[in-house]
Amino acid sequence: MTDPLVVEPSTSHDASIIWMHGLGASAYDFVDMPRLISRPGTRWIFPNAPVRPVTLNNGWKMPSWFDIRYLAGQSEGERECPIEAQESSEIIAEIIESEHNRGIPYDRIVLVGFSQGGAMSLFTGCRFPHRIAGMVCLSGYLLFPEQHIQSSSDANREARILLCHGIRDDMVPFTAGEQSVAFLREHGWSVEFESYPMFHEVCMPEINRVGEFLASILD
Repeated sequence: MTDPLVVEPSTSHDASIIWMHGLGASAYDFVDMPRLISRPGTRWIFPNAPVRPVTLNNGWKMPSWFDIRYLAGQSEGERECPIEAQESSEIIAEIIESEHNRGIPYDRIVLVGFSQGGAMSLFTGCRFPHRIAGMVCLSGYLLFPEQHIQSSSDANREARILLCHGIRDDMVPFTAGEQSVAFLREHGWSVEFESYPMFHEVCMPEINRVGEFLASILD
């Protein structure tokens, strides 16, 4: 695992955004976000996932927040590796603590992620023991829903969440986003949900929506 990419604020540091990339990608995937979402006082941190073998991709090693063993619906048993998800969550939590040690209150820190990174945003944020500002999950889904309630922290039951998903997504089905939203809402989390006519990608209307969400929880 290499060090995160960091884009420093252009004015006094008053908030931090930690943005996780997807499977097989890197921190560079979203490094343009500070240019597209103007937040002068925000410090942007783009971590790199550990390089691991990924069963779904013939065991090839690549940046991955957790192993994926098979496509949804193809087999029984745990599709994602819970041990690796927990290890990655601890890496992200360490970054949160590092930002807090810089003087940023926990409730001025936001987790954002795409695909696997979006799953990690929800996984880490809902379990984190201190209230953060919010979570954004782009083209991702909720990991291990059967364990989610007992594993979650009461501290972030009130934290706002934004999920965005492409209705044509051919990697993480749109239904996975819908089911995640339904589960979270049913169990008391405040979730905003947006859909876009796109595949497994991001688009400018979605990025603009993320910018609006960040403004609503940080400004």
